[in-house]
Amino acid sequence: MVSDPSLNAVTKLTRTEFAVVRAYAQGMRPVDIANRYLVDPDEDEHLSEAQAIQRILALRDRLVQFALQHGQPEIASMFEALRARSDVGMTRRVDAVSALEQLGQSYPQPQHEVSLWFKPSLARRLAAANIRRIEDLTSLANRRGSSWWRAVPRIGAQSAEVITHWLVRQRAAMGAAAVNTYVLPPAAHARRDALVPLTLAPGMPYPVPLEHMLAPAANSAAGRTLGDDLAFVRAWLKDRAPHTHNSYRREAERLLLWNASRKKTLNALEVCDLEAYEEFLADPQPAAFWCGPSGARDRMHWRPFEGPLGTSSVAAALRVVRALLRALAKCGHLTNAPLIPRQAPATAPTALRLPSHQAAVEAFLAWLGEAGQGPRHRAALVAAQLMRSCGVPLSELAVLRCASLHSSGSGTILQRQGSRRLAVTIDISVQQALQAHWADRGWADMMPPAQAALLAPTERPDTTRGRNKSLEGVVAGYSASGLDQLLRSLWRRFCDQCGLPWEGFSPGQLRSRVGKA
Repeated sequence: MVSDPSLNAVTKLTRTEFAVVRAYAQGMRPVDIANRYLVDPDEDEHLSEAQAIQRILALRDRLVQFALQHGQPEIASMFEALRARSDVGMTRRVDAVSALEQLGQSYPQPQHEVSLWFKPSLARRLAAANIRRIEDLTSLANRRGSSWWRAVPRIGAQSAEVITHWLVRQRAAMGAAAVNTYVLPPAAHARRDALVPLTLAPGMPYPVPLEHMLAPAANSAAGRTLGDDLAFVRAWLKDRAPHTHNSYRREAERLLLWNASRKKTLNALEVCDLEAYEEFLADPQPAAFWCGPSGARDRMHWRPFEGPLGTSSVAAALRVVRALLRALAKCGHLTNAPLIPRQAPATAPTALRLPSHQAAVEAFLAWLGEAGQGPRHRAALVAAQLMRSCGVPLSELAVLRCASLHSSGSGTILQRQGSRRLAVTIDISVQQALQAHWADRGWADMMPPAQAALLAPTERPDTTRGRNKSLEGVVAGYSASGLDQLLRSLWRRFCDQCGLPWEGFSPGQLRSRVGKA
């Protein structure tokens, strides 16, 4: 593993480092201290005054964090200024350093702030994602599994490697509050056992995703019908847009696995079966077979569920099942599509279901377009306007190129992606927003290259993924997840400024049904 020292968790200072802080508190010249204790003979010949102070203050910051880890805020505040202004103050600081030196290595507690254990650059990124305490971090990792870091903006695989290794090392110290054993660093996934495809049949020892399901032999019990179900589902998913394909595939493979476990086929489903399936979605049992953390689909730890589905997720799953059964009936494989129980509407309204949500969205768009806003706001404005006026989903926005636009007598036309490839006329406000976004990317007075991404960030994080994207040049735009995070973060900032509730928002709620493919 490649370790970045700027990301490592804070640990107790060494005896030499304690000596450095003590000498500085006593008034020794920084250059003398650094050249005596901190010079690396293999790298440094001589340190300047500024370099010496910088290294000493870095040790001071670690000392402050070490004091806070041990519940000594008064000692931590004593070292904020570090240099004593009197003999009494000097003596107190020297005594405090000696007291801290006698303490052992501290251990993290669930209620500790992440800033007590990680360097500021990493702690800021975690706090920006509302991960402020160690318990928030372990809860996220246990909920999402080894891919927890994908839900945290600006946390890449290298940072995740460091954090996860640290969490794993704290299992003994944190007890029941520690991360579960299935949470592993990103590099460990390569060492997981590859998933072995299985025949779709009753009594499967473990579940497999759709692409790893094998059709049963035609001469086996229910072999022909289960094989027909598998072939039909794959044909039904073919040629769908990527986001829709992934969503429908997830629900279809859950239904196929559940049917197989009950020795049922799609064309044999009845109302009572679908009612039982609805109950199953709310509590998949046995959990050891059905549930597990999110992970790679080609590894043995894959499971169809992360846990029981909530009311809205059950309703969404049943909508996909209804669509599948309607398609089955349309093809003549199902005489009458059984009535699937519909969920009652959720009683707790989200922020965008309030009567004034339309006004809030309009105010959000106006806020994004204000003169003083930056490039991220202007990119978000284009995305929000295309979703709102043209019905373009995030998954499609991420793959649109400038070549998707062309002029006609009626105005500027956007050639949509997807199976229907709709052509939509975009209005003048969207055109103006696009031109402002392109100006941020260096095309103020010209049309961008045809192969350029329609939407792209002007700056990229200094991560492996960010650097790879930069190497791709103009073709590398926002990903769907990047646009999702951009709109969510700016919506929250807008709501904080306006005093509006931001909970319950998702970028999909900005999308109109006009021109929906």
